[in-house]
Amino acid sequence: MKRQTLILVVIAVVLFVAGGAIAFGTVVTGAKHQSGGNSSAPVNTPVLVATSNIPIGTTGQAMVSQGLVSIQLISQKNYSANDLTSLQGLTDEVLTTSVHKGDAIQSTQVIPSTSAISLPQGMNGVTVTMGGVEGLAGYLQPGSRVDVYANITKLSVGTGASTAQANVTLPCTELAMSNIEVLDVSSTVPALSSHPSSVGRTVPGSLTLLLAVNPGQARAITFLTQNETLSVVQTQKGTLPPIVGQCIGTAQTTSAP
Repeated sequence: MKRQTLILVVIAVVLFVAGGAIAFGTVVTGAKHQSGGNSSAPVNTPVLVATSNIPIGTTGQAMVSQGLVSIQLISQKNYSANDLTSLQGLTDEVLTTSVHKGDAIQSTQVIPSTSAISLPQGMNGVTVTMGGVEGLAGYLQPGSRVDVYANITKLSVGTGASTAQANVTLPCTELAMSNIEVLDVSSTVPALSSHPSSVGRTVPGSLTLLLAVNPGQARAITFLTQNETLSVVQTQKGTLPPIVGQCIGTAQTTSAP
């Protein structure tokens, strides 16, 4: 009887130990699975985030010096390709829209600050507003060189002349000036050298160019923008434009042929 009891006790102990081992293995396996699930945690990306409400017109230097922005980590699913990822993205820039606290600062919300634009020695800055197509559909970039054409629709009397030239056919187009430096553009899209988009782009309705011109050209630009229409052409580097000439229109400032 005692022998049978001893055998039963041994069997019970073996079963207890085996059960504990199975339970331990189950816990360990579950922990491994749980740990493995956390190994693919979401990837975070550093972006530039507003630490307080920032009004339109605030310069990049002011945002940095006043602590209005900071680099913060956001989840990859909330990241946009337009989000700025460093303070360098604010250098010589100014906000075109207001930004709320906690929002990421995007490249589409800033443009070059006028304080960062300097005129070449002896030149004047003049702005020209034209239609999107006439202004190269926003493809111009600051630093580009353009030829400026004027479409003349009405006759004008030159200095010292009593009547307008009668043998001029209107409308006509003249090259008003060539090799003009573009200092800034109000609306731009990727440069001409970039890979074209497969979905196309929206042409801006109008845009404003800041041009560097000499005083004589500034006078002609002023006359033409008030009386005629202008368009610009970006030529290949090294290409010589046609000789600057007139059909009529700028005779107030230069001698008509």
